Amino acid sequence: MDKQRKDNRGLIIPKWITYFIKTLDFLNPYLCMRFAGYLWTRPIKYKVPEREIPILKSCNTSILKIKSINKKIQFYRWKGKGPKVLLVHGWSGRASNMFYIIERLIEKDYDIYSFDAPAHGNSPSKTTNIPEFIACINELHLHIKSIDAIIAYSGGAFASIYSSCFNNKKLKKLVLISPFNSVYDLFQNFFNQIQLSKKVGDLMIEFYSQKTGIKIDENLSAEKFGKNLKCETLIIHDEDDKEIPFEDSQLIAKSIKNVKTFFTKNLGHRRILRDEKVVKEILTFINN
Repeated sequence: MDKQRKDNRGLIIPKWITYFIKTLDFLNPYLCMRFAGYLWTRPIKYKVPEREIPILKSCNTSILKIKSINKKIQFYRWKGKGPKVLLVHGWSGRASNMFYIIERLIEKDYDIYSFDAPAHGNSPSKTTNIPEFIACINELHLHIKSIDAIIAYSGGAFASIYSSCFNNKKLKKLVLISPFNSVYDLFQNFFNQIQLSKKVGDLMIEFYSQKTGIKIDENLSAEKFGKNLKCETLIIHDEDDKEIPFEDSQLIAKSIKNVKTFFTKNLGHRRILRDEKVVKEILTFINN
């Protein structure tokens, strides 16, 4: 399998599921919505590759309870004497996905923290959502105290922008790697993938707006609330990303006042986390 195809691991929907959804859509729209919602909120757990094992063995681990969502998460720390850095993984990911970045931060003696979001990695639960990512970040601000920088990836990057915009905690630096811009667009793309009717799709958006307390519409986008960011921000994205459009980062960057961009080619959505030039750019940014 070539590298470009391997990088493009979006959600693949079996034909029987789309057929089942079409049938359920016709017979019982509400049950159809709940079934689609289950698919939407259940991340895929991938096997941990050998390259990530050493970083997991070198940290202190503990279980933290996130009170606002009543869920527990696996918490990691690589203790150092330098500034405090929190790393946030993406959807269907885990803390160790960012092992290459963590290794370089350890070399510089940063005090490093990360976690597996609910239903991800070694954390319990079967379902989760982006608002729960946000809740975890907000809670960790209180637990860690005085986080100097956040390095966040993909879905975790969106959650970090949102948290940083609406959380009064002072953050100095924010690094966003391959962030998506609009939650509403993600929903619409998912509806197209599973061939969900507009009626059931609208029902699902209304359901999750009420469930999470965050209204899901065109205004729920990083470019809309990014203008509220007060910290220095670095946005990194690959032009050949097959999962999250490169244009999303361009839109987000336009809305942030104090922003720097670093755009790459031929890395895709995943290898960008293991690229030496990317890591050097991150270290230079958070060091200054």
